[in-house]
Amino acid sequence: MSDYYDLFLAVDLPPDLPEPVLLELRWILGQGDVPTELKSTDWESWGGPWQAFAGGSASHSFDGADVSLLVRAVDRPNTDGSEPWALTVRTCVHEDDFGVTMDVVGWLLRHATTQGWVGFVRDSGLGQVQHLLRREDGFDLVDVRPAVIQRSVPWSSG
Repeated sequence: MSDYYDLFLAVDLPPDLPEPVLLELRWILGQGDVPTELKSTDWESWGGPWQAFAGGSASHSFDGADVSLLVRAVDRPNTDGSEPWALTVRTCVHEDDFGVTMDVVGWLLRHATTQGWVGFVRDSGLGQVQHLLRREDGFDLVDVRPAVIQRSVPWSSG
């Protein structure tokens, strides 16, 4: 049985994202045609390009749906009045595609403006979770370790 990874990513991108990057991102999200030149990864070494973050269907291995949304953050303008791009992706990734998907994540994060926590990766086999942390020169996958003392706070909507 194959392992799958539940990938969640939420970042802001600059309002003046270069047009070639925006076109490629829209294609990756399943929202546009394939550009003539792809820069996000060496797709050919992975058997050819595909829309890695196209959403709109039930997740293959996790509860919920695979989704992707790229919109202007009109309610959160920058101090100069410009509107950043807001991106959220939740997708199921097969273990064979994990390397190329993380290449695409790295490409995307090189264009992002969000610093620090930007998402997580959860393994279907062991249920392990890793946080995605963006820094200026790349990103890290950081293991989530259980606390020695676990505290829970009951919550009720009623």
